[in-house]
Amino acid sequence: MVNATALGERLPPFIRVTDFANWNRYAAVNDEFIDVHMSADAARAAGQPDVFGMGNLRIAYVHAMLHSWLDGRGDISSFSCQFRGLNFRGDVLSAHATTTTVTPAPEPLAGATLVDLELGVTNGSGVETMPGSAQVILFGDAPAQMPTPPSQPSIPAPSPGEYLDDVTISWLGRPLAPLRSLPVDANDIRRWALAAWYPEPPPPDLVDDDIARTTPWRGLVAPRDFNPYAWNPDHRPDAYPWMRGMGTEPGRRGLNGGQRCWHGAPIRVGDTITCVVTLIDAYEKPGKLGTMLFLVDESRWTNQHGTTVRVGQRTSIYH
Repeated sequence: MVNATALGERLPPFIRVTDFANWNRYAAVNDEFIDVHMSADAARAAGQPDVFGMGNLRIAYVHAMLHSWLDGRGDISSFSCQFRGLNFRGDVLSAHATTTTVTPAPEPLAGATLVDLELGVTNGSGVETMPGSAQVILFGDAPAQMPTPPSQPSIPAPSPGEYLDDVTISWLGRPLAPLRSLPVDANDIRRWALAAWYPEPPPPDLVDDDIARTTPWRGLVAPRDFNPYAWNPDHRPDAYPWMRGMGTEPGRRGLNGGQRCWHGAPIRVGDTITCVVTLIDAYEKPGKLGTMLFLVDESRWTNQHGTTVRVGQRTSIYH
């Protein structure tokens, strides 16, 4: 396959009109039946005019766009985004991306190419709701392998503030107990792809075993935003001990600040993934809504062989 790509190349956009049909399919695979996405009363209680779509679904749309553009040439090595707005029922969402740098990959990835992209998701009014960036690796003549994910970060030692308290600070750098997923099933991967690409069919390499064996990974692998912990009763990222729910009082009104992920080995059929979560940063700064508390947690995923498959950092904001 041709691996050349041009600086400033605009990817074909991934466009969807979102409503309950899209949201419910995604909620079903990601265990995301959160009340503000399903109930107008709950959304209004949270200060919004109506129900709104999941930020994670916008992330899925960007990954779908990148997967389609790569077309078997490579994989997504890192991704980051911020959430700057909500998408309401009937909104036209357009995932877009432009290449910003194209460089040869260093050793031990010689022969591959690294491509950085600026990306986002605009709504029907053309407003950017999720600015972000990504890096993809084009394998070229090199074997399919990924850049090394980052090592453990340094942990700060902040002082208490208006909303940042000693209890929250005490969790910094303390890993939670490891959580192991159930074995990933082929239909878990297929259903994820069906939900992300709805109402169009997903690419055949995400549903057809024979076609998947012709790709660089030589088999069916999960999209990079795939969640192996969906419907696991022990996986409650909204209930980590430093989290504060979706309250209405100051310091407990929550927002999703975005995420950043690095990807290693792909998740394959039969894999069991072990996740270790740590609060790695906590700080306050002033904002339009007053004092804003930022909590950053990191999830490190390894497969049954001890190989890193993902390092993800999520920012939660309280005001």
